[in-house]
Amino acid sequence: MDKLNFKKIINNDFKHIYQDMLEQFPKYELKSYENFEKLISSGKLDCYGVYDNDLEIGYFLLAKTGKSFWLDYIAIKKPYQSKGYGRKIMQHFDNCYLEVEKPDLNKPDTLRRIKFYEALGAKKLDIDYVYPNDQGGYPMDLYYFGKNIPENITEDIKYIFKILHSKDI
Repeated sequence: MDKLNFKKIINNDFKHIYQDMLEQFPKYELKSYENFEKLISSGKLDCYGVYDNDLEIGYFLLAKTGKSFWLDYIAIKKPYQSKGYGRKIMQHFDNCYLEVEKPDLNKPDTLRRIKFYEALGAKKLDIDYVYPNDQGGYPMDLYYFGKNIPENITEDIKYIFKILHSKDI
């Protein structure tokens, strides 16, 4: 695990990643496969496979928002979790937003994720944030990973809602 490689994924190769996403993310946090295809093919969202040598160990999806990034999803495939890969991937990021489930004592994974991001230096933003979904929305926390929290948070969120979360993708 000395050096990880990132490979941009195109629509034809996205199907296996979406299958993994269905297993790792709650349904209410996912867009439809068709919406992901449209976002990736239009260049609004980039998907990268993460490789340790030739072994695909995870993936992430992100969009550019001016001077920052929006880390839409990040996951390590189950057989490779808890081996330091997530930390190693996050070292490549700076100036990015993260949508994170609110802490829930009944869902220990939420607490684990928050602890992980905060240990890496992510800061919870003092903003009410609702992830839009087919059920109307799901309250989440918005974090920022980077040295300087941007002054234009509201503009970045509006932009992301327009390009990633719009019903007119």
